Amino acid sequence: MSRIRIVPIFVTALLMLALLIGGWQAYQHYNLLNPLKQSLQSVAGVEKVDITTGSPDVVVIQLGPFQTLKEGDLQMTYDAISDEIERKLGTNVSVRIGDAHEGPLTQIFESAFELDIQQGIAKEDYTQMASDVARLAKSYHMAYRLTMDNSYIYLQLQKGPYYLYRVIPYASRAGGATS
Repeated sequence: MSRIRIVPIFVTALLMLALLIGGWQAYQHYNLLNPLKQSLQSVAGVEKVDITTGSPDVVVIQLGPFQTLKEGDLQMTYDAISDEIERKLGTNVSVRIGDAHEGPLTQIFESAFELDIQQGIAKEDYTQMASDVARLAKSYHMAYRLTMDNSYIYLQLQKGPYYLYRVIPYASRAGGATS
């Protein structure tokens, strides 16, 4: 009568599991992430790409100054980036945009621009929001560009060598009664 040896079966199973995991990691790295990184770096305005896999995957894109973006427009650049990511990784991906906002840009955005943008979203008065952003940009002596689509508001601010990009989703109306 033959005996089943548990130790060799267990060791073989562990080796096979390690081989499968290693194969998946190699496939993901060489056939998914590297090609995605290269295609994203070919988008106008993209300076650096970092991809972290997980749940959700996180793609951090460092963008250059206004003039390096696709036609100088954050919306067009973001759409090209999003389309490429969606084609390769699907929709469960978090995209983060990096910029050169050192100096006072972040503080100015948070203390002045963000309030007018959130107020415009809340009141659904986008014309007033756009004129408020233009007024603020002029008062702070900044170059700016504000565009919108069905999902996001795209804001570009530049003052000297510093620039700030924000992709702001329209607030979802969750909870409460609706008519």
